[in-house]
Amino acid sequence: MTDPEPIDDRWQGDVNEAVVEDWKADTTTFERVRQIIDVTTDPQTAAEIADRARVSEPTARKHLSALAETGRVKAIATDDGTRYMRAPQMLAMRRIADIHREHTKDEIREAIRELREERRELQERHDADDVDELTLDLEPGDDGWEDLTRWQQIDQNLKIAQAALALYDFDPDDSRSAAARAAEGSTAIENHGALRDDITQSTE
Repeated sequence: MTDPEPIDDRWQGDVNEAVVEDWKADTTTFERVRQIIDVTTDPQTAAEIADRARVSEPTARKHLSALAETGRVKAIATDDGTRYMRAPQMLAMRRIADIHREHTKDEIREAIRELREERRELQERHDADDVDELTLDLEPGDDGWEDLTRWQQIDQNLKIAQAALALYDFDPDDSRSAAARAAEGSTAIENHGALRDDITQSTE
């Protein structure tokens, strides 16, 4: 009869704490602060960030200052000291980079065409030129509020897609994205509507 496998003592206590210990072992202090700030949408103190990232407060403050200089973190001065949160534009910038990396120029162009066509249909349906005009026309309880929300998403998604397309001005090799995906064994996109899903809710 073989001896049983030795039990990892870490798992005899709090499972969450064991996961945290693994996280600490696999990351640097900078990586943990960056990961925490990337999901922080409400301003928090350096001490609060430090506690969540499992680092000392001086270490958290140092890394937060460095991230603020790069534009990844928004530092807010308050009467109680500086508070930190994810810079609102960072999520959009990451989505722009992801779309540029994962889709070819033609795919992005087709997604833009489809988004513009959907917006045109909303304009004709409500006889409005833009979201502001539709907002003024609607009354509480009208069926058009759902269309207004979708219209706002379309406008936002168009900005993201157009920015991703513009990146090709700096990286003119159209085939790079497609070649990279093929090399990684990625499945080709079957319809261009998938790109619209990638872009949806790209900012918060």
